[in-house]
Amino acid sequence: MDVETGRYRINIEEIAKGGPGGYESTYLVSEGEPAAEELYTIIAGLEGTLLPAQNRIIRQRNNHLLTDALKEGKPVGIASGFKPSGAFHFGHKLTSTAASFFQKNGVQIFMPVADIECAMDPKLSSDQYQYWAADNLLDWGASGVNLDAAHVYLQSEEFRVSTLAYVVARSLNFKLAVDIYGAKKLIDDFPFLFAGVTQVGDILLPQHQDFGNDHSFMLSGQDQDGHMKMTIALVESMLDSKTNTLATLTVPSGFYIPHIRGTDGNKASSSNPEHALFLGSGPIVEDLTDRIRSTTKKLDEADKDNLERCSLDVIRYIDFFNLRVKVSFQGLSSESIYQEFQRNLDLAKTKEEQEKAQHELDDFLIRHCKNQGQDNVSIVRDSLPEALMEHHRRRQAVLNYAKERVSSRPAGGWDLDYQKPIQPEFWQVPDKSVVDESKRNTTQWFHIINRASHQIIS
Repeated sequence: MDVETGRYRINIEEIAKGGPGGYESTYLVSEGEPAAEELYTIIAGLEGTLLPAQNRIIRQRNNHLLTDALKEGKPVGIASGFKPSGAFHFGHKLTSTAASFFQKNGVQIFMPVADIECAMDPKLSSDQYQYWAADNLLDWGASGVNLDAAHVYLQSEEFRVSTLAYVVARSLNFKLAVDIYGAKKLIDDFPFLFAGVTQVGDILLPQHQDFGNDHSFMLSGQDQDGHMKMTIALVESMLDSKTNTLATLTVPSGFYIPHIRGTDGNKASSSNPEHALFLGSGPIVEDLTDRIRSTTKKLDEADKDNLERCSLDVIRYIDFFNLRVKVSFQGLSSESIYQEFQRNLDLAKTKEEQEKAQHELDDFLIRHCKNQGQDNVSIVRDSLPEALMEHHRRRQAVLNYAKERVSSRPAGGWDLDYQKPIQPEFWQVPDKSVVDESKRNTTQWFHIINRASHQIIS
């Protein structure tokens, strides 16, 4: 690769691969490491279920600090948000459900809405990303995340993130950035580096002195691993330098859940709407009836083999569908033959090796389901209308509550303890999960929703 500027001609030769998909993995496996057995044991002892953990398919970075913090009951915060650039699909559902699981077990949630990154994206207008921010927040709330308890913030307003990003960026150098994100990515899209360093600030925010968590971790898909590697490198350097760390105590951890594949057999993505399964109003903003009709049509027209793999992901990882199966995937995950398939997948280095190992594991699971008389495709197709209706009901409850929060005012006079709007019934969390509201920004989650509420299809 030759790069020429006004003053320099630079020749760049790649001497080692940066991972199966470079910056973003295009398949199910990226870098990171299989989760340690101790982490699975800790998660199994928490309230509720986390299906990717039951299936032994979590990957991680810096695992020992996370397991120690959870085991010792230390205050922990999660960084898990979104770039508001598209509609909410089943892959996003898996992330938000995992966040809800941890929140119900006393972990504080910090949710960046990446409006700064959107503002840098020439494909998105301000009106578009404000709409998707509101629409996605309804979906996260419908998935069980208590948005009142979480610190939901616009990146453009959270100056503590900017400060943390500047502090850690002291040790950022060209070699580190190129090794993590790849030369082509930085040459073609150099402003992306700013988004990456900002995300380091997001991951550190739960440990900021204003919030005081002892540890923080990023909950995401494996495709965000580049940001986690950047975080670990920069925070290790910051802590070693003995500079003002704004009370950061530990190097954050990465906690990676699997992707959900779309009906074409590839990772579901909002940028590939023809094959992703959406839960809310979707990319063309449909009402519930049209959403059910178009999604069912998508299933009916899909390639049979790809649909089998998509359905396998949905019933293994999405609670609503998993409750309707008779095969115990948790039991299967403890069998030696399953573990051998999973080990081959973990050891695969190239995309071709990963695809082969993943398909071998898929085929084993699909064959086992059929031997047990379980038709995964039929379960997904037959249950889908009810799943969409339930999600729609919850979205409506969150939207109604958001409107009440915006219009609610203290009664004044003698009634100092005014009656607040009642939270949705599926938002119950322990007190330790609630981020101190006095430390948050002026714009709250319900303000973001209210700004675009006239556009939202409820």
